[in-house]
Amino acid sequence: MPMPSRDKWAEWRELAAQFREQTRVQFNEWVFACRDEPALIWQTPLVRYITYGAGGLLSILALRFAMLLFVPTNAGEIAPRAVTAHFDVVCTDSDCGRYFKIERKFRFDDFPVRCFFCKKETGHLATHCTSDRCGGRITPTVKTDTGVVCRVCREPVGGG
Repeated sequence: MPMPSRDKWAEWRELAAQFREQTRVQFNEWVFACRDEPALIWQTPLVRYITYGAGGLLSILALRFAMLLFVPTNAGEIAPRAVTAHFDVVCTDSDCGRYFKIERKFRFDDFPVRCFFCKKETGHLATHCTSDRCGGRITPTVKTDTGVVCRVCREPVGGG
């Protein structure tokens, strides 16, 4: 006679139901015991391990967040330092008088420069002059012993 077929899944379901019932009974006993003596909560190894694990996880997340505060926002896109600057220039030739920009190394002060328009060496460093006479226009400047002054009104301008 052949062996009757066993349903292994039914056996596992029955074992799981028994385990669930035993666990429920043990948990209820533990809850009642902890109501009588609250110190049992911390003495239970499972509670301690869960607390330690949660505390460790929170400390790792806090440390990671703190480290992210010190990382620049564009860390992957850091460009090299600039070595040149743009200078405002005004041609002082009476026939030209045009405004243009040049790009030179920092601390460039070899003015006058060649004008792009009239091709003469009449391009001088320019800035916004805030005097009443110039009224905020971009005007050429000249270096003197007292500092940088506007060529038009001879008033001192910023930038020394």
